This record gives sequence, structure tokens and C-alpha cells, in this order.
Amino acid sequence: MPGFNTLPAVGGGGGQANMTYVASVHMETYNRTWAQGGTPGYYAMYSTNQENGYVYFVGATTTGAPLNRLVNVTHAFTSINIIAPQNDMLSLYKGKVKSTTEFLNPFAAFSSFPSVITSSGNFVLPNNALPLVNVLVCGAGGGAGRGHTSHGGGGGGAGGGVVKLTAYQAVGTTSVTIGGGGGTRGNGGRTYFGNVYALGGGYGGDHNGDSADYYRGEGVANYGGNGGYNGSGHAHVAPASQTASTGLGNSGAPVWHGGFHGGKGPGNSNGHNRGGGGGGAGGNGLNGGYDSGGDGGLGHISDISGSNITYGPGGQSHGAHGSGGTSGWDRSGLSPVGHGGHSTGGTNNDSSGTGSGRVVVRYYIP
Repeated sequence: MPGFNTLPAVGGGGGQANMTYVASVHMETYNRTWAQGGTPGYYAMYSTNQENGYVYFVGATTTGAPLNRLVNVTHAFTSINIIAPQNDMLSLYKGKVKSTTEFLNPFAAFSSFPSVITSSGNFVLPNNALPLVNVLVCGAGGGAGRGHTSHGGGGGGAGGGVVKLTAYQAVGTTSVTIGGGGGTRGNGGRTYFGNVYALGGGYGGDHNGDSADYYRGEGVANYGGNGGYNGSGHAHVAPASQTASTGLGNSGAPVWHGGFHGGKGPGNSNGHNRGGGGGGAGGNGLNGGYDSGGDGGLGHISDISGSNITYGPGGQSHGAHGSGGTSGWDRSGLSPVGHGGHSTGGTNNDSSGTGSGRVVVRYYIP
């Protein structure tokens, strides 16, 4: 009889092929500790009653996994902690696996189709599609700062952040929430695909705002631009990037695009000063000047929908040189999604033209 750490040939240890049966335990209570050690490898703890539960392999570090799933335990362990329904019987197996190499461009041979989602609801994966999809999640843009009675000069709103997922597991129905664009002193809303979300953009500072009124955004992807008048010449500040613990998750090799600041105003009280552009998912907003507003930061460009689109660009301040075609919305010549608001002239004109969020799912059919 082979020892626990001696892996036999296929089927040699009983159980399914290449899975060596170790032993079974009875759950006298729902919480049990089993004094069973082992070396690194692939393990699975199966429930006889096919119940849900959790198992922890405890050593110098601890690895946890649900019942009835294969898990790679990369360290030696001296005991196993179990949480599962009382009176179930659990059986431990150790797997023997062969080495492999990466299968490059795995989706290239399959037909693919984009699902562009612009309103909240559900994404339903077609029955004949692979259970793995590529996803882009874009937050909504923040509102622009309010302008002066005649000169304008509010800061541009920031674009929403962008989260991209590759080979993300999707089965059946996934809930979707589309973030709405920010209004006056309003941040853009978060956009959700299941539990994964992309933050919205912060709003721009008002033309005559105080020294704190330069980005407006707690928990936003990018910061809006400074207003053009009064105390807006202080140092740039950039928001923190999203992480696994703030909605990004760990599945689907998540990538975050965002974390950019808005542009500054000149920092004095001249009424002709213009504010800075809002930060975008692909770059910082530009500074404003005398009779010259700052352009918004670039967005992130992706062709996941079938053509190149820019996601999360920042909005420009009133009077920006980019108003003829080089603002953060359209500097790349592409249709904007999740963009920050442009600040315009006129009496307290506020956040016109912010962009709602979006989710794009590309699924594959063999």
C-alpha cells in the first residue's frame, strides 16, 4: 500500500483516476480539526452528502478552499480545519497532475460576439457559449465645475475608471448596474458587473471656489480639475487605484485604468482665469491659464465592442484650446464613454454632458 505522499499510477490508490484517496472523517460537529499532515500538492475534500463547506490546510501559512473543489496547496501542512454541516462524511484526496505549458491566444479560433450594455439589468450568457468571457466595466463621468457669470472657468469633470477582465468565469445570469453621470457638485456613479465594479469620476471645482474645491471626490477613479479663480494653484493630488479589496476582485486577471488627477487653475483672483481639465482613465488633466482652459485627460482605448472607443476621458474647462477637437473626450478621435463634463461659460453654468457608465462583454462560441 503506497504511503500518503507516494503517488501511484492512474487508479492505483482508489477513487477517481490520478486522485489518491487519503482518509475520511465524520463531522460530529460542524467545526472539526483533523491532525492530518501533508506535503505541497493538489488536494480536494469531497462531501459525501454534497454539502457546502470550507476546508483550511494549516501549516506555516494557511490555504483555504470550498469543499468539492481542487486546490493547489503550495506549502506543507500539519493539520486541516473544517467547517461543514454536522453528520456529513468528508473524504480527502491528493491529485497527481502532469506539467503543461500556456495555450496562447486560446479564443482566436472561436467566433466572438460583443454584448454592449448601457442600462442596468442582467447579462445572460448564451447556452452554447464558453463559460469564460472578456469584460470591460467603465464608471460614469463626474460633473464639471460651475462657471463665472460671464467668464466661465470651472474645472472639467473627471472620467470614470475602467476595469478589464480576461477569461472571467460567467455562467447563466450576471447582474449589471450602470453608473449615472454626475450633476452639479456630483461624482459619477459606479458601474457593476456582478461583484466587480469600476469607480466613477470626481467633479470639477467651481470657478470661484475655495482652496478645497479642486477635485471633489471621495472614492472616485479620477479627480476633476481645479476652478479658475481663488486658491486653485496648489499641488496636484491623485486618487488611490482600485485593488482586489475595493471591487476589483481577483478573478479574470483584472486590470485597472485610472488614478489620475485634474489640472490646476492659475492660482490667483483674475476673473479671466480658466480652470483645469478633469483627469481621465488614461492620463492627467491639463492646467488652465488666462482665458485658456485646460484639456481633459485622455481615456482608455479599447476595441472590445468591435471598434475602438475611448472610455473614461476627462472633461475640459471652459475656453480650452482643445475645444476644436483635442479635448479629453475626443483627442483620440473616438466616441467617448463615461466622460467627465465640460465646463462652459454663462451664469453658473454647471456640469453639461457627463457620460454614463457602460459594460461590454465579449463572449465566445465554439
